[in-house]
Amino acid sequence: MATNTTPTVRIFAPELWGEIDLFRNFYSGTHLFGRDTQKALSGIGNHFNKAIILRDLAVKMAPNLELDRAELETRGFTPAMNSKEFSAVIEAIFLELYSSVDCARKIVSFIYRQCRRMPDSTRKLFQRVCNNELGSDFPMELKQAISSATWYRELLAIRDELTHSDIGSCYLDRETNRISYSHQGIQYGGASLEIEDVLPKIEEFISGINEYLGSVFHFLNSQLRPHTVDQLCGIFFGRAYLRKIELEMPINFNSGICQSRGWFDSTPGYRCPFVESCGAYDRAST
Repeated sequence: MATNTTPTVRIFAPELWGEIDLFRNFYSGTHLFGRDTQKALSGIGNHFNKAIILRDLAVKMAPNLELDRAELETRGFTPAMNSKEFSAVIEAIFLELYSSVDCARKIVSFIYRQCRRMPDSTRKLFQRVCNNELGSDFPMELKQAISSATWYRELLAIRDELTHSDIGSCYLDRETNRISYSHQGIQYGGASLEIEDVLPKIEEFISGINEYLGSVFHFLNSQLRPHTVDQLCGIFFGRAYLRKIELEMPINFNSGICQSRGWFDSTPGYRCPFVESCGAYDRAST
């Protein structure tokens, strides 16, 4: 079978953007980020998306915990390798989620680096906001987002210990079908960490962090100056197709002005496959 070497790949899909995507596309009109800050901006979504992938992997692996129980019942002993593998994935999820929050803090700290008592760590930022120790020049909207993050202290405690500890353990309860996670090295609330139903707890973290990141970058987006950027619409017939787009809400697939119409209209076989439904293409002729 022949391979299609010139596929239609639509890249510009603003209907799928979140607040972080919007910021990443338009921040350059307001902020000048160095390489490390740019890496942190990419890391927010990359770490969060890795956590989602690992969450899905954990769900697939969950039935394997029954194999450890069966081995114990038949042999009288089990090295519990399935539990250890599952626990390692669970712990990686916690670390990836915290890394996403940490990267977001780096963006906030850079933008508001002139604020009085702005710290250089995520832990200190959350502490100072909750203790009302940051200067009044730090935006109230960001203070509200941080102080509302009730999940942070627990995730911080887990993250701190996991960077120095061995793997915890998981146990499948046959009656409830719940998977508990415990770690003797992690102290939280005056006792060793015990999460009775770990998969819903992960969903709780994911939901809380997603809401937090959305709130933070919704505010940061509101502070961006009007700006026009070049956007890659897609790769069609082996060529790149571009448009210019302004930071003006709402942004959708019809937004902006096509920058490629001038050449593909006069080049047989390269007409954009979306011309019949693209407002940017129509706008380019006016």
